[in-house]
Amino acid sequence: MAPTSAELYALILAALNYLQDDGGQFRKGAEKAGLTREEFWLLNRFRYFPGTMVPGDFLTFGPYSSISTYAQQLESLVAKKFTEKSEASRYRAAEAGRKLVDQMYRDYFAAIARHDRLSDATTQRLGELADRVVAFLVRQPEVPAPITNAARSIFPDIHRPWVYAERRVTAIAVFRDDAHIAAWREDGWSGPRIAVSTALFKAGQPLPYDQLRAAVAQLNDKDFKSAISALHSGGEVSHTADDIYKLTTAGRQARQVVEDLTEQNYAVLFNALTPDELQELIALLEQVRGPISA
Repeated sequence: MAPTSAELYALILAALNYLQDDGGQFRKGAEKAGLTREEFWLLNRFRYFPGTMVPGDFLTFGPYSSISTYAQQLESLVAKKFTEKSEASRYRAAEAGRKLVDQMYRDYFAAIARHDRLSDATTQRLGELADRVVAFLVRQPEVPAPITNAARSIFPDIHRPWVYAERRVTAIAVFRDDAHIAAWREDGWSGPRIAVSTALFKAGQPLPYDQLRAAVAQLNDKDFKSAISALHSGGEVSHTADDIYKLTTAGRQARQVVEDLTEQNYAVLFNALTPDELQELIALLEQVRGPISA
């Protein structure tokens, strides 16, 4: 029996837990450089653009934040000498930023290339199948795939089997972001609205105002209030006199529609391979994942 797209995505993430195991050095590298997770994310995104970027450009890859938040983080990167301004509101990676990211990836690839759970031939086959899936995803017309395409555009020229496979399986995982963004945009949501709704959806219980606001700290006050207003107008959220917020039944149903559309969108990757090849890919991912603890 073929897996659902959600089950396949879960398997891919499980395999990546081992494919990407570098002993935590990538994370430690960012911390040693004094970068927050958000700042490193922005610095890393510069690899997708050959020129300069304005804060709004980052919404292509992270539409759940406010432009002003990205602007503040970019200014912080300027202060830390990892980015620089070319004009009043345009930024580019500074030499120090490019060198940092390049070195971190060199160290990372060197670490994961030493993994040996599978033979080189088996790992190479996993990479080849994943490569075909990624090539299909960036060309299929059903779901826009800008994030997957950007990830594919910077595949390193490294043919060590483990690195080759890891980058391509990562790109398949990244397509879940494209599938999700396409789902909520198709259903008429904005980035801030989906961010607030998601915070309540994942909490599974009502949240006091302060906790809800903290959960979407990437939004500025204007975007947060706009999202709350839109959710109220749609009857999707309610709050008490004590400012306790929760999704209504209608709100939870609306959010579930987005989840269902996401899985439907992600399922297009099943069309990239024959049924036998898909089963082979699944079997290889299961080998990388290793045994599941009871």
